[in-house]
Amino acid sequence: MLTIELDTSAFEAGLVQWERDLAARTKAAAEVTAAAIVREAQGRVARRTGALASGIHYEASRDGTGYVVLAIRAGRPNVGFWLEFGTRYMTKRPFMYASAALEQPGHQRRMQDAVAESIQITGFGG
Repeated sequence: MLTIELDTSAFEAGLVQWERDLAARTKAAAEVTAAAIVREAQGRVARRTGALASGIHYEASRDGTGYVVLAIRAGRPNVGFWLEFGTRYMTKRPFMYASAALEQPGHQRRMQDAVAESIQITGFGG
């Protein structure tokens, strides 16, 4: 019977380093995407006063791994929802999902680049 013992501590340390680097790179890519969605949504939203457009912003997600884009109008927080999905008295005037859909290809490219760079920098690229 053949017994082989391997010291995997360097590999495990490399995985920990890769996980940290990957998280930082993908979060940075997500922030670029969130900012682009905000710009696009602010340009697409129906305006009467501009209050909703100025309330479109992004902030860190609760779990800290990315960002969420929000559309909140002070005093009338449901206006963004009403515009996006409509009501029984008003047809929908989508601005947020359309903005996110336009940004999807760019986001996927940024994420692929972030993963590839992280793999190369941490030495798992072969």
